[in-house]
Amino acid sequence: MSRRKKKKCDAKRPYCTTCKTTNRQGHCVYEEDAQRNLIHSLIVRTRELEDKLTSSESEPPLPAQLPTTFPLTECTRQQYLSVVPVWSPPVIEPLVPQLDSVCSQGSLERLREYRMNFIRFCPNVGIKLSPQVLHAVITGDPFNPDLHPVLLHASQLVGHLVWQDNRRTTCISNFETYELETTLTLLNHGDVPPLLTLQIHNCLMIYYFIRGLLTQGMAHVRMAAELVRRRGLRFCPQRIDLWDPLQEPRAEDEELVCALSHLLYICVSATLVLGWPSDLGPEYEEEFRSVTLLYPTLARSFLSILRARNVILLQRTRQLSARLHMLPSSPWDAFPGRPQGPDEATWLAEYWSLLEEAQLNLAAVNPALLRSSMQPEERGLTHALKICIMVALTAEAALHHLAPRSHAESRQQCMSSVLKLTGIGKTLTAADYHGLDYMLGICWIMAANIMFEESEDPVDELCAMNWATARSVLVACVPVLAGALPQMGQSLL
Repeated sequence: MSRRKKKKCDAKRPYCTTCKTTNRQGHCVYEEDAQRNLIHSLIVRTRELEDKLTSSESEPPLPAQLPTTFPLTECTRQQYLSVVPVWSPPVIEPLVPQLDSVCSQGSLERLREYRMNFIRFCPNVGIKLSPQVLHAVITGDPFNPDLHPVLLHASQLVGHLVWQDNRRTTCISNFETYELETTLTLLNHGDVPPLLTLQIHNCLMIYYFIRGLLTQGMAHVRMAAELVRRRGLRFCPQRIDLWDPLQEPRAEDEELVCALSHLLYICVSATLVLGWPSDLGPEYEEEFRSVTLLYPTLARSFLSILRARNVILLQRTRQLSARLHMLPSSPWDAFPGRPQGPDEATWLAEYWSLLEEAQLNLAAVNPALLRSSMQPEERGLTHALKICIMVALTAEAALHHLAPRSHAESRQQCMSSVLKLTGIGKTLTAADYHGLDYMLGICWIMAANIMFEESEDPVDELCAMNWATARSVLVACVPVLAGALPQMGQSLL
């Protein structure tokens, strides 16, 4: 009876305590076979567990350790594929040529679409437009005093290029040729202000780079750098002693900083990718560090500044890594009986400064990337921010890789940075590989070198599996990157 009421029964005879307390002695009933049924159920359960244990012991065991060498042998490849999921890069479809008449439609609606494409593309070329100029570009009024003719034709040229890229066509129409020749003519013979001249050079260098004309693009880089030096265009105001941090910066100063940041980004990128000396002197890189102080809001949001910050961080990280092997002793070997030398102390101070800067750069780019990725019309900006954050992650991984091999925390942070890098690389679509930034090739090469060195002696089996996952993504992307970046194909392979 106690069992039916779901009350505890102590099985006392002739009456259990529960029934005796409630004066229900006449209803106290026992199952005569309860003990035997309990023993039988336990025996059945024990046999089921023994059968499961026997079947599990008969299965082949998992490998005791994941393969950590590369390339994989055929034997270890099967073990690797059974543990690490296979990922394949996107398939890039060839560009489809279109008839010139289709691409050269010059209707007012089409021209307006070109200019709207240019406005969305402006952050990619370091152009920040005032509201008046922005409205004038949208309307396309050649008689508007706020709109210089060279900017009108450059906007339609770049906008047409973006339009072609969105529709996957390779044709260069008569319209594009006309806009290019008109832009060059007005730039060379028109009365163009220095800031606008710099902005047009930034547009043209990116135009030629996307078209695969590296020589013509670098020619505009040199002309822009010569203009900056000749006109004395600087990041900081001429009278820094009169700068008021409580006063909003002028719109002209912000436009100049954005344009200079884009030029600096291109110059440093050319040094990293091609090994060419920067057309801007080192004083511009030193002066650029003050941008985050003078223009804090702009430095956290505008693409050209974020790009320049991260590419300079990567350059300084590579320089720091090269200096490590030139030190008289290891900067990590200091102890009370053996103090650090001046060179080691200077190196270590710069190391911690760069590591802190990497964290700050990532904190600035991450929110901007998430915000733009939620807006489908900002696909170009999202792609550029992905490259930007991958550059920062590469610098962070390289810095952690410089730490002692015995420091498990640094090795874990290094692996985490590479995994984040490859994770973002997996989100690149086939369209993202067209007009790809060459800095991604540098990031891929540096990440591969770090991965191979770190995976030779993983901290534990879990780290070995994570390095194998990163390796699979890096290796799978190499053929696609080599096709998208033909000038770097041999280095990538």
